[in-house]
Amino acid sequence: MSRLKKVLYVTAALVVFVTVFILDVIRHAVSFDLDGILFIREGAIIGALFLLYLSIRAAHAEHPVGIPKNIGKLLIYSVLVLFLASLVSFVGRGTTVPEGTMTPPQAALASLVSVVFGVVLGLFSISALLTIKDLLLHKRRKGTKRNFILYVIALLLSSLTVLPLIPSELSVVSSVLFAVAVVMIVVNSFKQNWIVYLSRREKLYSIVYSALLFLTFVGLSLLMTQNPVSRALDTFHLPLRNFAQLNAIFGAVYFGMAFISTLFHLPTAEVYERKQSELTSLHNLSRLVTQVFDFTDLVNTVTAMTLEVVGARSAWLELIREQGINGRVAVDVVSNRNISPEQIELITASDESSLRQYVLDSKRALLIDDIRNDRRTKHITKSGVTVGSLLSVPLISHGEPIGFLHATKDFEFGFDQDDIDVMTTFADHVTIAIENSKLIAKSLERERYQQEMMVAQQMQKRLLPQRLPKHPTLEIAAVSEPSLEVGGDYYDFVQLRGDRLGVVVGDVSGKGVSAAFYMAEVKGIFQSLSKICDSPRELLLRANQSLMESLERKAFISLLYGIIDIPKGILTLARAGHCPMIYISGLNAQMIRPTGIGLGLTHEQIFEETTQETAIQLQKDDLCIFYTDGLNESRNGAGEEFGFERLVQAALGARYLSAEQIKEMILTEIRNHTGDSAYGDDMTLVVIKWLGHGEG
Repeated sequence: MSRLKKVLYVTAALVVFVTVFILDVIRHAVSFDLDGILFIREGAIIGALFLLYLSIRAAHAEHPVGIPKNIGKLLIYSVLVLFLASLVSFVGRGTTVPEGTMTPPQAALASLVSVVFGVVLGLFSISALLTIKDLLLHKRRKGTKRNFILYVIALLLSSLTVLPLIPSELSVVSSVLFAVAVVMIVVNSFKQNWIVYLSRREKLYSIVYSALLFLTFVGLSLLMTQNPVSRALDTFHLPLRNFAQLNAIFGAVYFGMAFISTLFHLPTAEVYERKQSELTSLHNLSRLVTQVFDFTDLVNTVTAMTLEVVGARSAWLELIREQGINGRVAVDVVSNRNISPEQIELITASDESSLRQYVLDSKRALLIDDIRNDRRTKHITKSGVTVGSLLSVPLISHGEPIGFLHATKDFEFGFDQDDIDVMTTFADHVTIAIENSKLIAKSLERERYQQEMMVAQQMQKRLLPQRLPKHPTLEIAAVSEPSLEVGGDYYDFVQLRGDRLGVVVGDVSGKGVSAAFYMAEVKGIFQSLSKICDSPRELLLRANQSLMESLERKAFISLLYGIIDIPKGILTLARAGHCPMIYISGLNAQMIRPTGIGLGLTHEQIFEETTQETAIQLQKDDLCIFYTDGLNESRNGAGEEFGFERLVQAALGARYLSAEQIKEMILTEIRNHTGDSAYGDDMTLVVIKWLGHGEG
């Protein structure tokens, strides 16, 4: 529901209530027949309460909160309403003036109290009914909603049959409907499924909240039977008293049952939280198998999850390094939590047979309930290590053990059969994750060192120009530094007719030999097309057409191509998905980024529609900086990128120096930022400084 609708509903309801108040004041001041108006009055109050119901229901739907918080909010409302009802009862008891003999001011005050209290009680009753509905329908079963709807029907019919305009003969029907509503209250109050899914802390909160709500609803129900409160409600709207009375009974019965049910469920809270932790950890490990390939991250996560899965005090993971002829194994402790390597050695070492050997021989989980009194671990008590119970599980791959997963607790009999089952399942997932990590690491290492790096780096060097163009009106400095990873950065220059100079910087997606080959193809395309294309945009269009047939589907090339018209001092620029050019004029720095997508991504029409070019009139000492993303994405040891802002600031700080000095200043800033960290990607930088044509 939109905010405007809610405001309109609330405003309309308030207008109705104010009108009712004015009408009641007139009724006490003037004696005349108002039966027709009274009929409209009762209907208007029902309509206004329905509008408030719509607003409250929308607020519940738009701002859902947790169950304990929802109950806590209802408790606050109930205490406030109970206080207001007590105040009405106290003030009403002190009023001895009969209703028929009230003066106009006294009658107006009584009407105001009845309207205000009726509206507040109506709001609270609706909110309480919706809150209980949310609790009932949480994890509902078949028939739950039906039973609640039956209660609501009995509630509404019972309330409507007490309207003053309804014949008195229907009072028996109203009593029967009231009794039916009470029966449905009892039936619905047994639906407490939401309690099962609360944590221990949430159950404790719910116990307190339910007890207090039971007391407040009982108190409110009793107060509504008192003459001052009952008279105030009857004066305002008789069906509302019936509606509020039934909901107060519902609240008292339901939260009384909730209090008792939560008490019975409290001992199972720890078991439920443990099962939730087990499921969460196993789910996370399942994702770990397919998403985390870094070995260090993997094993550290495994030991951390082990603590959560079985509630252990400490845990460590061992992998078998080698197995001797006598059956004994040499292991490496690859990860440990809350226990030192020295303590691990004291626990696992034994003169007779180590714990590892027991697990290795049986290929099953080993459980030591009482470290102090078990013959297999009597050496641990002598070593001074405080351990009460221990659980060790083998990691089995293709029928052969590859390692061990251990967990300990400080007290005896800390593990049970559930822990053994969970740890065994957990160990199976760990084995798969470790094997995947090893296979991927070996594959990456083989591809990196044996096939790609040297070939691609040498090819990349041959792609780059061996000499830079020289001209009186501009200075050029360029560099391309490969990282440890092979890649395909590229820059080039070409002398064009009309005393124009073309400059290009490009980058192939991905790394490796394929990137280097694609860049070699780009060099040939650039050198040939630049001679026949008069504008950068035209060159990109033709280059995309040429590359569409040769590039793999997942590959693309980003390119930034500019033509400097030296006699006119104009730089025309087009971009194909590449980093924007940094243009510095005086103290102003701009990112020049004409629209364009990478070469080889799409066919001619879309590429042509999205590719634009930009022209810049160069001024004396202007800087044009072309680069690849290896510069701005260079990271330090903390993983922080160098970024565009640092790149721009480095260029601004050196803008009065020569192009070569500016280049060196930028590279120095990057090296200072990365420190001992290797570059994450190839870096290419081209600095062009426009010197102008001089005085003449």
